[in-house]
This record gives sequence, structure tokens and C-alpha cells, in this order.
Amino acid sequence: MYFWKCWRDTRSFFIVFAIIAAVVMPVAAVVCVGTGLLESFGAEAFRSTFALIVMFVALALGALCGNEEFARDIIHFLFTKPRSRAYFLWTGWVVGCAQLLAIALINWAAGSLTLAHYSKNPAHVAVLDSAMNQLLAGAAIEGLYVYCLTYALTVVLRNGLRGLGASIAIVFGVPFFAIAVRWRWEIRLPIPTVPIANLSLLTSNIVWLLVALLFVFAAQLVIERTEI
Repeated sequence: MYFWKCWRDTRSFFIVFAIIAAVVMPVAAVVCVGTGLLESFGAEAFRSTFALIVMFVALALGALCGNEEFARDIIHFLFTKPRSRAYFLWTGWVVGCAQLLAIALINWAAGSLTLAHYSKNPAHVAVLDSAMNQLLAGAAIEGLYVYCLTYALTVVLRNGLRGLGASIAIVFGVPFFAIAVRWRWEIRLPIPTVPIANLSLLTSNIVWLLVALLFVFAAQLVIERTEI
């Protein structure tokens, strides 16, 4: 089963980062609780750690899942099977996406429980704090955006390093380009995953999720029209 093969190819990476996601906040709390710093930086450390882990895992999984089949000779064999090319593309995407969301959920749960344990006011910890959860949801959506972009570029370029490099250039280059355009011509270009103009936060998030999926659909169109 192709789904199982995709999982087997990336399971070592997933297990390692699932463990990291589970222990990073508890370890930081144990180290810092004796210094009196946890109360002042705990929630911010949680948000920053969550965003960093999700971003790194999104980049890595996008390159790994897209490169595993589409950058090797096995693609010639796969595309001779009765399954469509879209099937192989979306199966790999689903496996990586599920792993990304699972790691994000593990880190969210571990961080929330850690802050709940050490907080003097458990009613206001991240697990119940809507403002914090909005920030974490924004980081998760950014991770999905980066994952879809990296996966699509890796599939199109047929090389994990090239796809990763192109994705990093776009992810970090577009905001600077938008800022430069705003400064020079006072034109406000949307910056990926940042709320768009007067749209509500929910609507903006939906728009960015659709944009992320469009990257994968674009990659599908490319491979369906490419001679292997």
C-alpha cells in the first residue's frame, strides 16, 4: 500500500520530532523553575517554541515527502501503474500533512500542560487562553502554508534541496518584498498568513489555507503534463 510506504519512509523523522515536541517545554520548565523566570516568559517561550518547531518540521517534511518519490528513478515505475499521478502526489502530501499536524498537536498539549502545572493561575494558561490559542493557530496555518509550498516546489523541481531552497527564499523573501513595495509606492501587498486588509481573522486564515492548497494543485497540473 502506497500510503504505508510514504509513512515508512518518513517515520524516523516523525518519531524524533514528536519526542522533541513533547519534551522541549517540560525540560525548559524544569531548568527555569528554580530561577523564577518561568512566570515572566513561559507563555512567550511556548509560542516561540511552537512556531519554530512547526516551521522547521513543515520545511523538512515538505522536502522529504516530495523528494522521496519524485526525485528518484522509482517515479518511472510508479507512473506506469494504474493509479493516477495525482494519487501519488496527494497521498504523499496527506502523510506529511498528518505528521505535521500531529507534531504540532503534541507540542501544543505538552506546552499547555506544562504551563498549567507551573502557573499560579491555571485558569489563564494557554490551554484556556483564547488569545494564545489564536497565536498558536496562526503559527500552525503558517506551517501548513510553508509545508504545501515546499512540497509543491520539491515535486516540480524533482529535488529536495532545490525545493527547500526555493521555498525558504519565497517564505522569507516575500515579506521583505512586500515591505519594500509598501515603503516605495505605498502599495499594501498581502504578506502570507498575516490577516488580509479588513478581512476577519477567520476569513484570512481560510484564504491562506486555500492558497496553500493551490500550490499542491499547481504541482499536480505540472506533473500531469510532464513527460517522465
